[in-house]
Amino acid sequence: MGERKTGVDAVYEEVRARFPAGPPADTTPPVPVPVAPGIRVVALRTPTLPPALHTNVYLVGPDRGPVAVVDPGSPYPDQQAALEQILAPGGVAAVLLTHHHGDHIGGAVALAARFSAPIVAHPQTAALLAGVVDVTTCLDAGESQHGVVAVHTPGHAAGHLCFEAGGATIAGDMVAGLGTILIDPDEGDMAVYIASLEHLLTRPAGAILPAHGPMITDGHAKLREYLAHRRMREERVLGALTAAPQALADLVATAYADTNPAMWRIAERSLLAHLMKLAGEGRAQDTGDGRWSRYSARG
Repeated sequence: MGERKTGVDAVYEEVRARFPAGPPADTTPPVPVPVAPGIRVVALRTPTLPPALHTNVYLVGPDRGPVAVVDPGSPYPDQQAALEQILAPGGVAAVLLTHHHGDHIGGAVALAARFSAPIVAHPQTAALLAGVVDVTTCLDAGESQHGVVAVHTPGHAAGHLCFEAGGATIAGDMVAGLGTILIDPDEGDMAVYIASLEHLLTRPAGAILPAHGPMITDGHAKLREYLAHRRMREERVLGALTAAPQALADLVATAYADTNPAMWRIAERSLLAHLMKLAGEGRAQDTGDGRWSRYSARG
């Protein structure tokens, strides 16, 4: 199957191009590290969003037995070969995907073919990957598969799943161990994402295992931190709006003044997601020409 860049993947590529080339790629073979009972992590190099350089691949199951592999996202042959070598002694029971973005699915087809394993994802993810990745088994909220329980957490992506196992939550792109999460309005929904963060707070407390960055020991504290950050940003967006319509580029300079200008392309997408949420609540309005203002009732 061929590669297809989603809107988010295209934005990631544009932002990476704005950053100077980093140090040469680390050639040290990745190794699995235990992070929770029955769960190990392998960090693989992927074309993800700076400052992250890797996507965490989680192995759920015994050290020497078939495991469920979550988000084998690297498209790079050396990284795929290293992961296959780690998995060779026990094999792969299934390839699980949290969602459809390229830095999470880049090695899924190759790994599934190598170990004759099914690819498992939410039905909406399966639809989004049609023609790119053949999802053979669909998994919805509350359903179990290969030692994990699925929690549907849309907002970053329509079919986003978290997986609960070993007293921890494999969180995909709900939160990150470094930085924040992009909600792109073409593929995500800020109001739905916030509701998903709140839903995770109702789940059992424990560690969060993000796709990018280190393990988060106090998962509920991180979720509360993310909710506070979104409320702060929303207030800044509201504060930037005036009665006079403004272009996104002008609004981002005010609402994201605390953000590296090199990241304003990403910030503009997040800004638009916040504006669309505010519009749905009757607090902002699109003037129809790409500019936004505070909502005002028209008689």
